[in-house]
Amino acid sequence: MIISLETVIQISENAKSWSEVQMSSPNNTYILNITNTVTYPYYAINVELHKQDDTFSLHYGIGKPPEFSLNLSEITEVQGFDIYGYLENRFTHFILLSSQDFQKGQVYISTSSEWTQNYNITVTATYDKLCPNNCNNQGSCQDGKCLCNKYYIGNDCHQQATYIEQNKEIFLNLENTVKYAYVDLEESVNQTMSLIVKTNSSEGVDLYIMKTRVLYIPALEDLNRKYYDLLVEGNEVSYLYPIEFGLKDRNDISTQIQKRIRFIFKQKSLVEQNIQLSLDLINQRTQNTISTTTVIIIVASIAGIIMILSLSFAIGKYFRNKKIKETLAALAMIRQMQHEKKYSAKSFDDEILEQLPQIENDHIKNTDVCPICLDLYINKPDLRSTKCKHLFHRECILSWIYINKNCPTCRCDLKIHMNQHRNQQQ
Repeated sequence: MIISLETVIQISENAKSWSEVQMSSPNNTYILNITNTVTYPYYAINVELHKQDDTFSLHYGIGKPPEFSLNLSEITEVQGFDIYGYLENRFTHFILLSSQDFQKGQVYISTSSEWTQNYNITVTATYDKLCPNNCNNQGSCQDGKCLCNKYYIGNDCHQQATYIEQNKEIFLNLENTVKYAYVDLEESVNQTMSLIVKTNSSEGVDLYIMKTRVLYIPALEDLNRKYYDLLVEGNEVSYLYPIEFGLKDRNDISTQIQKRIRFIFKQKSLVEQNIQLSLDLINQRTQNTISTTTVIIIVASIAGIIMILSLSFAIGKYFRNKKIKETLAALAMIRQMQHEKKYSAKSFDDEILEQLPQIENDHIKNTDVCPICLDLYINKPDLRSTKCKHLFHRECILSWIYINKNCPTCRCDLKIHMNQHRNQQQ
């Protein structure tokens, strides 16, 4: 990149600030000549754009003009660069220098953009470490960092956010918008907190956990996508897959200033709809108590189910054995009657079989048995169906009908009619 040295910023011993409206070329560099570094320990550089520009960035260099690259490896460790103004696409950009920086060498300020536009640039000498935008009057400035008031986040406290309270369920409506929320770890010292996120959205909601104090803005897809892994930890939540995860102090630059874990929620669908989120922050010890109680209930329920199933099995086995004994007794009686009377039932068999259609056994399972003889269907392929749709071996149902006109399985009337010749022969 070619840097043009256009302007020398001269702040004399008696002067406190310098300001100018600059007609920007794509890249400008300023040389800061400060003669009052003994009087004022800090110098704040403010740039206010006249129009929004997602390519604009503000840098500084000591001893030589800054040689900057936006291929960032660790966002939290970037030096000489207003990373907040660039990644958040801000109208205002801010850098704070100390008098010690000027003692190390010549100080340069550079602005970079792909477009030409007007902007205001101001250099202010100060006794205190100033904060960007004076924390937007929504927080206090301490040691050059903003401590945001309740319901605000960001390096200059400009962004409203929902405060997630402990043991109090919070509801958010997205309505095709992006919503910010945060958990204040300073209010849960020495406690392990767990956040449960649920939604009524079947399409799902994107949940981002911010890794730094730089606000991730989903609307700036092209810009933020380059640094996605450095800015946020992405998750997806839907009504089928709620999320529960533990929260802890990451102990990095983002939480040393203010111990807050920040979240962003964005609906997936491009169609505007009312999506509701449920956020529940609970103490891990409370959760463990609930989990223990739940385990006891589950174990007791399983034990009760096993007892009921065992009892049902025993009762079922008793009645099955009883039915088998009755069936065997009936068959024995049939055989005895056939032996004693020695009648020929062929003509009557034909009459009965006309009322009992034959069934193909192609779809019969190999394990299915005849309810009368308890032998497999496949051993005797001639199967007959009653009007109540129950299957029997041909000879089994014939023998049964001679002594009982009710179905041996469901006891329904088989509605079998005999001719008078049979009655006379009997």
